[in-house]
Amino acid sequence: MVLSKLRRKPPDPYLSQPVITERFNLVNCNRAEAIKVTAPWRNDPEILQNLMMPRTDYSPYKWAKLMGRADGHSRFTHAIVAKEIKGTIGVHKLKIDDSGTASLTIVIHARSWWGKDVFEEVRTAILDHFSRSDRVVRFYGRVLSRNVSSIYNYNKMGFRMIGYDRKVWLSPGTGEHHDSIHYEMLSEDWLKKRQIEAEANAE
Repeated sequence: MVLSKLRRKPPDPYLSQPVITERFNLVNCNRAEAIKVTAPWRNDPEILQNLMMPRTDYSPYKWAKLMGRADGHSRFTHAIVAKEIKGTIGVHKLKIDDSGTASLTIVIHARSWWGKDVFEEVRTAILDHFSRSDRVVRFYGRVLSRNVSSIYNYNKMGFRMIGYDRKVWLSPGTGEHHDSIHYEMLSEDWLKKRQIEAEANAE
């Protein structure tokens, strides 16, 4: 009984499919690929701070333990591959818990793509894809209150702010405490929103 519970579940046939947008291929990664595509983060203090990581740098071994768990069933790592340059500019991570909540993380590590609406295009495609699965009931995201661009994008996409934690995270780089903000979007609300947008565009 215990062994059966610990046995890894196979990749979800639908959810593990690649996701395509106008400018990007979102390539679903396996364990080894997830470690590789997130490697640019591990010694980038700015990215690590926005991810609320407890250190400013990580050894390859420690990073592999933290990031190498993509399985295509409940943990997904999508490499964001820009079609025009055929290169990975960032990564989107998603984890589905037993209640159907999908926790979201996105990092654009290629700074030349900052300010080019990558967040909205990628996140829209991810929500479109995962909201069609009966395994996903709710989307959840958490950001630092100083991460103005992410807050702007969550609000722009219609996420609801559901909480605000005061001085919840201590920056290892500066020794300062920071607040964090929690956002959610129900799958059914996202699908309704997209239907309304489609009908408006058809008029």
